[in-house]
Amino acid sequence: MGLDFGTYHAIACSDGTIIDNPKFLANTQQKVEQTSKKLRRKRAPNFKKKIKASKRWRKARKQKSKLQNKVACSRQDWQHKVAAQIVSSNSLVATEKLNIKGMTRKATAVRSSRETRPHGCLKKDSKRKHQKTGLNRSLLDVGIGNLISLIKYKLSECSGVFVDVPLKIAPSQTCPQCGYKKKKELSERVHNCENCNFTADRDVAASMVMLNYAKGLGTSLSNADAEPLSETTQNCGSFRKVQQLKRQKPRT
Repeated sequence: MGLDFGTYHAIACSDGTIIDNPKFLANTQQKVEQTSKKLRRKRAPNFKKKIKASKRWRKARKQKSKLQNKVACSRQDWQHKVAAQIVSSNSLVATEKLNIKGMTRKATAVRSSRETRPHGCLKKDSKRKHQKTGLNRSLLDVGIGNLISLIKYKLSECSGVFVDVPLKIAPSQTCPQCGYKKKKELSERVHNCENCNFTADRDVAASMVMLNYAKGLGTSLSNADAEPLSETTQNCGSFRKVQQLKRQKPRT
């Protein structure tokens, strides 16, 4: 199966299945902001001035931590279920090799020339900064990096193969049926090929291109782009069961 990760759709599969973004953080963002506002109005601790935190500050901090932990646990539970669903029916998974750290990098201000700003101060571009902040929040809300790690981990238990598709393939700009390439804007959510008139969802078409690339490797799945995760099936279960198996003496 080919997978395409994003923020509009969390996962788009090559068979046409689309898994929507659950938006755990976005659904509780208002409550978190309200709790943070209450927390800022309370007396915070200051060790230099020997000021102790008030009971209301501790209560508000506990409420904020509870909300954040609930979001993290819900996201992790969803990621485990989705990864198990994908691996249960597929022994080969192909997806684009993404640089999550670079994609979620903080937006920086652009230094203007001395003609417009003689003191060399930073030019404020609040619109771009807010857009980048919202994009980073959406990417981290899905948890693409952790989701890919879970898929690799579950594939290793069933001797599956994980293929990293290089960026030079340009899956979102390529037609999966004829291979015709055309640059598309981010606002274009439907793939319409001018060469073969093939129509599909943009993310689904990209996942189909990734799957075609993985199938094209053929017998060279052990190359650099493909990662055979395990040669033998590993024992799954609790840590205690694994230790018991290790302590057993081999029968002669």
